[in-house]
Parts: sequence; C-alpha cells; structure tokens
Amino acid sequence: MKIAMKKSEFINYIQGLKSFQDPKIDLEQYQTDAIATADLFFHIAFELNDLSDNLIVDLGAGTGNFTIAAVLLGGSKVLSVDLDSNALNILKENVSELEISDKIQIIQADLREKDITNEIIDFKKENFDESSKIVVISNPPFGVHNKGADIVFLSQAFKFADIIYSIHNSDEKTREYLAKKIAKFGGIVSERATLYLMLKKTYKFHSKKVKRIKTDVYRILNKKKR
Repeated sequence: MKIAMKKSEFINYIQGLKSFQDPKIDLEQYQTDAIATADLFFHIAFELNDLSDNLIVDLGAGTGNFTIAAVLLGGSKVLSVDLDSNALNILKENVSELEISDKIQIIQADLREKDITNEIIDFKKENFDESSKIVVISNPPFGVHNKGADIVFLSQAFKFADIIYSIHNSDEKTREYLAKKIAKFGGIVSERATLYLMLKKTYKFHSKKVKRIKTDVYRILNKKKR
C-alpha cells in the first residue's frame, strides 16, 4: 500500500470500508464520515507531522476508520483498541481487504475495567526506538448515554500517550469541563480545532438521514511524558 496519495483517493478508501452492521447505542457507535476523517488525518500527518515514526493508538477503534487512515498516511504500526468483538471483526475484514494487517495490532478491552498501559508500553519498546512517541487518536463516546465515557478514554490515554487527539462536543460547557479535566490529568492543549461530522441515520430514533455535528478536536500534550 502506497503512503502518499491525494485527498480524493484517501476519501475513496475510507468510504469503501465496511461499517457497523448492528451498532450499539449504549456504546454510541457511529461511523466517522470519510471527509471529516480526511480533514483530521491530513492535518495530523502533514501539518503537524505526528503520524510517521510514532506508535499510533486508536482508542475506540470501532470498525477501523481511524486505524486505516493512520496507516494510509504514514503510520508504520497502529494499536486498535475496542471492547466490541463485532466491530473488531469488521475492522479485521477492512484491513485484510487493504492488505495492511501486518501494520495493525488489536487489543480488545473495556477501558472502564482494564488498564492497557503495560501492553502499549511493551509494544512500543519492541517496535520503536526511544525517540518515537505514542500518539493517541480517539473519537470517544460523548457521554450522552453513559455519562463520563469520554473522560474514561482521556484518563487512559494520559497513562501512556505523549500526544492525544480527542474529539468532543463543541459547546462552552463541555469546553470548560474538559479544560479542568485536562489540567488535572497533566495536559496542555496545544490546539483546538473545529471538525464537522456528518452523521448518517444510524438508530430508529434519528429523524434525519444525515445530521451535521460541530465538534472540537483537541491536540493535547502530556506534561508527564515530556
């Protein structure tokens, strides 16, 4: 698989991926659309240079959009973490179809119950040199159905990541809340950017075929790792 590609080619790859077959509302499973994925990962890869030579950890990997995006744009190894076996089986199908399975390592874990720090640290030591960083890229549950779900992802990421990209609701209340949590965890927000997600009708209670959602993407530096 070639790393360098046009944005239009990248979008075609992401649009062609198999998605959730039976999404679970309690896990807030939604497919991140291809255009938003492209906007995010082209920024991470080519403007901030955070993909190449680093270990990428996709927290809440689902069916693999972010995992595959990271590989397509230069990530040599990606750890894909999710608790849902059905979603991970689809992720395996997607990476197998693109013939990039050798670049993907899957960890099935419920982050509410399992600390995955040692697994990730050990994997980095085996596959990267000391100058490489651990970069988490995550679109966590927003906590609509399980309050605080997004904070579970953040708290885990701070245990091992040098750099954290995390997507959240874009409103002042959420921003104030996250600012306090990130500071408490020992983080510095180096960038906060707007990202619009196009969410397709996924559950019966959705009234629109597509809904445009404004989100904030945080780039967070972990002071404990500096």
